[in-house]
Amino acid sequence: MRSLIVALAASAVAVRAYDNNAPYSKLPPMGWSSWVALGPGADHPVFDFCDEGSVRRAIDAFVSDDLGLYAAGYRHFHLDDCWANHERTPAGDLIPDTTNFPNGLTPVIDYAHSKGLAFGLYTSGGIFTCVGLRPGSEGHWSQDADSFASWGVDWVKMDWCNHGFEDPKTTYPLMSKALNASKRHIHFNMCEWGDENPWEWGDPIAQSWRMHGDHVGTWESTAKVIAASAAIPRQYSGRPYGWNDMDMLETGNGLRAAHANGKESNMTDDEWRTEFSMWAISASPLVVTTPIMNCTNESPHPANYCNVSLVQQESLSPCIEGYSFGCNLNGSMWTSEGCRGEFTCNGYSTLCDQDGSGQHLCECGNVTKCVPYITPLQREILLNTEVIAVNQDVTPQGAPVTPGDLSIWARNLTGGDIAVALYNPQAAAVNMTVSFAALGWTTGATVSVRDLWKHADMGYFKGSYGPVSVPTHATVMLRLTQHS
Repeated sequence: MRSLIVALAASAVAVRAYDNNAPYSKLPPMGWSSWVALGPGADHPVFDFCDEGSVRRAIDAFVSDDLGLYAAGYRHFHLDDCWANHERTPAGDLIPDTTNFPNGLTPVIDYAHSKGLAFGLYTSGGIFTCVGLRPGSEGHWSQDADSFASWGVDWVKMDWCNHGFEDPKTTYPLMSKALNASKRHIHFNMCEWGDENPWEWGDPIAQSWRMHGDHVGTWESTAKVIAASAAIPRQYSGRPYGWNDMDMLETGNGLRAAHANGKESNMTDDEWRTEFSMWAISASPLVVTTPIMNCTNESPHPANYCNVSLVQQESLSPCIEGYSFGCNLNGSMWTSEGCRGEFTCNGYSTLCDQDGSGQHLCECGNVTKCVPYITPLQREILLNTEVIAVNQDVTPQGAPVTPGDLSIWARNLTGGDIAVALYNPQAAAVNMTVSFAALGWTTGATVSVRDLWKHADMGYFKGSYGPVSVPTHATVMLRLTQHS
């Protein structure tokens, strides 16, 4: 007897989503986003920040053997609402922030491509973006799509802020058509937060779509996203080039991230494993936003050395050496009394243009050195290739075996194996048993069970596996293989 899960798996795979040959999109995309993960120089991450230096350093960290993300299959590198200039050109073109990307985006995009990465950018379907209040793409669909294509962009995420009262069902196709007309294979990620059930109409338009509001690193947020994924009707489950996006993973961020929306991550180790497990079995894109390097500033000059001179004054207030600007003997300079301008400091061109009263510090040619780094917990979770393999399949996303009961999820995998997640959203430990008959296998079938977090073969079983004690908010991830 074939279960409902197996029958729907066969029918859903036959219906392919919109395949525009975008890179690394046939399977759920895996990657990294700048959203809460970058800071200037060696500073702590700043919410939604990026500049040329931090991006290049993050690319180097991303692909490093020490980090392991690239080796585990992560290929997408995304900048969120941080990269665009706050004004368009007189011709209406969208351009990169002229201060943070003085050389434009093409050099860093080319650099990412040279490392084997696909490069993604963010925009919004309204007149402004969500956080940075940078220009949105409304009314500039073709113009922006052509810019993205000319820069070599591989992924465009379009948010849904500051759009007035437009209908997303008619607005998102405008950007989709413009991207396709650009002749570049670009993954289009719709982000209207699942309000209008995009899984019902996103297939002809995009390669992935957000199915819920923003996810942050709290248990409340994580549990809500998982419940929303369970509620998506089976006929709209993910398939090649058409994935329900549960939003970015904040795996193990803790105090290392910039904390989107002002909420600090407060999850336990088990809850972080649950986040990754349930995103994986739900065939969601696995796009991580977490710091991936530790950085320090190192002065190329000896201690007690400083030499500074004014090149060009940009303020109305006078810049007078010793009065409103001067040297510190640690590789930095200072300005005060409203002085702003371009200086030569220790032989380096230094822009020191901070407004406001008091004294301001500017680095003089310090070299930022970074080493790739994620925490041991992040390494355990994000590099678990057995759980990743559950995600990286062309079959429809997993779902609860029993509708309305969120405890046992299953996803049919290519080759006949079934991934099972024993998910406990309750406030106390729960014993769970998975019935093989409920998965569509005969009662007498012999099934081997592998625990994907323990990396251990649990043995051969008939009829069922369990009971298994699942701690509060934890998930036991299994891979089942039928042998007879």
